[in-house]
Amino acid sequence: MFDATRKAFKPLLVVPAMVLALAACGEKAQPAAATPTASTPAVPETTAPAASAPAAPEANATATAAPAAAPTPVPHIDNIQVNPTLVAEGKKLFFTAGCNACHGGTGGGGMCPPLTNKVWVYGSDDSTLHALIKEGSQAMQTTHGLKRVGHENVVGIMPAFGPILSDEEINKIMAFIHSINPDAGKGQTPTAAGEAAAPAAAGSGS
Repeated sequence: MFDATRKAFKPLLVVPAMVLALAACGEKAQPAAATPTASTPAVPETTAPAASAPAAPEANATATAAPAAAPTPVPHIDNIQVNPTLVAEGKKLFFTAGCNACHGGTGGGGMCPPLTNKVWVYGSDDSTLHALIKEGSQAMQTTHGLKRVGHENVVGIMPAFGPILSDEEINKIMAFIHSINPDAGKGQTPTAAGEAAAPAAAGSGS
């Protein structure tokens, strides 16, 4: 009896098993998330516009320039003493310092004005000549406020010899200049306005 019952239920057990198997086979795999490929166009990133730098403040167009310094008077020196010894020493320094290269060996001129004529550009007095040799022609205008009141056909810029010559050596060179030009040392020191007190003092060289 039991064998007959077991045989009768056997087909009933097979059917549910087959149904489960078919159901399992019928499930489809969930598609994987799409991955971007090389051909997928990239979405451009949006960036915030860069903040513009603050404009530099404009210069004050109405600002006034610093006032120029007042001219310094030409330093006064005592009149040059002229004697054979000082003239000889001054002539030697004249060549040693290279004055002859521009003014000529005998002061007759060359690249720069002669020292033997009567044309004096800033003044023929000893104080002006000393300052001219020591500080150069540029300082005569910018530092001392002098104007050129004489003119030469050859006008070179007189360099400052103060860095290489002492005041005593400059005075000796001036003694030599006195010996070759009787007008040297004459006249009065010109004012800052560029006018010599004496009309004859028109200034020498450079």
